[in-house]
Amino acid sequence: MLDRFDRMIRWFVVMLVLVTVVSTLLASHARAAGPLVFIEIQVESERARIAEDGRRLIEREPVREARPGQVLVYTLKAVNQGDGPALDARIEDPVPVGTVLLLDSLDGVSAPTEASLDGGRTWQSFPALVDGEDEPTRPVPAPPEAYTHLRWVLDGSLGPGESRDISFKVRVQ
Repeated sequence: MLDRFDRMIRWFVVMLVLVTVVSTLLASHARAAGPLVFIEIQVESERARIAEDGRRLIEREPVREARPGQVLVYTLKAVNQGDGPALDARIEDPVPVGTVLLLDSLDGVSAPTEASLDGGRTWQSFPALVDGEDEPTRPVPAPPEAYTHLRWVLDGSLGPGESRDISFKVRVQ
């Protein structure tokens, strides 16, 4: 009986040591996590007003409800919440369903922009091209309603605590 009890104690001690080693390894790995990039998305509408000095000002306000014809501004903020630099961080976002991309609205982009016309399966440089109707071998710019996704690969590194903003506009259908 004592021999069985002794074996159980030894097994318990071995398991305790093993759990302690694994916990220590996991904790050290968590501390050395490296980059951890999150994307914050903000949706606003623009409203024009005239300042006291007569200048036209554009103000943005959060969108509570979207109406057909309304222009929405999507701002994507890539934030590195990790403890190491993020190299070539990627921001990928679908064009919201029920909207059409305003092609000349991309702002804050210092990174190459890519676009998808097929739900993110394939990508090409922005602005995207499609086969022409009259001459299929001669590509023409894709119509705004054809865009399904946008993607940016940020140049350089995004250091810990750093962020970069990219924005684009869409019109609600």
